[in-house]
Amino acid sequence: MVKVSTAIIVVATALALYGCSKKAEEPAPSINATMRQIMEPDAEKIWGITSKAYNEVGDGLVPEKISDADWKEIADASRRMKERADFLATAQKIVVAYPNEPILGSQAVGTKSKDGAAWDAVGPDTVQGRVNAKLDDFHQKARKLYEDADAMNCASQTKDVALLYKIASGLDETCDSCHEPFWGTDEPPPIPATEKVKGAERLQ
Repeated sequence: MVKVSTAIIVVATALALYGCSKKAEEPAPSINATMRQIMEPDAEKIWGITSKAYNEVGDGLVPEKISDADWKEIADASRRMKERADFLATAQKIVVAYPNEPILGSQAVGTKSKDGAAWDAVGPDTVQGRVNAKLDDFHQKARKLYEDADAMNCASQTKDVALLYKIASGLDETCDSCHEPFWGTDEPPPIPATEKVKGAERLQ
């Protein structure tokens, strides 16, 4: 009787632990959440620090303008970017956005832009289709972001302003190279000719 009771307790405990482990499993982060929670805010932190550290010409950074606290913030931000980019560069299943996850511009999906298809708002299903169709290309873009984040993290450890300047100043191009083929252009639409004329008149 004691052996049976003990066996029941062991089995019940194992099932409880299994249930807890299943509940603890978190879904893989989506691209949308990654951009909103890590890539965009952390890139902005790094750009904010570098923008106030430019030399008078703007072709480099002044070491004295970057504090120890700034270097720590760069280290933390670049580490988070590096870790998430590594996931995006290796995951075989990429989720653009989960149901009910807010997507910037999704409310305009289906509305054609007067400035051309490049500025049409697209929903997560469209982006998901693009990523699925060119997953290897997406992985390459994410790997480039990983390399940039890794380089900035290395720069933060040695306080290498030349390396930080080189990578941070080109980070926007790295981001755009992935945004454009998968999410769509994030460049502002061209200014209509009539608006250009009005602008010129105001300057006169």
